[in-house]
Amino acid sequence: MVVCQKLFAERGINLSITQKEVETFLEEYRKYLLSQVEEIKDILQTLPVDAVERAFSYKDAAKIAEKLKYYHSMYQIGLHALEEVFGKNKISFSIRGVNVV
Repeated sequence: MVVCQKLFAERGINLSITQKEVETFLEEYRKYLLSQVEEIKDILQTLPVDAVERAFSYKDAAKIAEKLKYYHSMYQIGLHALEEVFGKNKISFSIRGVNVV
């Protein structure tokens, strides 16, 4: 934090936040990110494999997570909603979830 304060001070910016506030934020943010990992694990274990494979057709981790969450939200509405997302590409609901360590 001291380094940040020096860098900002050099640029004429005074920080009003404390080291404790930064540490608290980072701890809370870490918890948030870990909760996101747990949410994705649950989604991976719930969605039909076809939906998981479709999401993994993207290469960027953020885009994969976004698609997984989107497909899961449709899945929660109902099977028909997820089928509509997939359109002409039929989706099999017989195989659900992938193994997550």
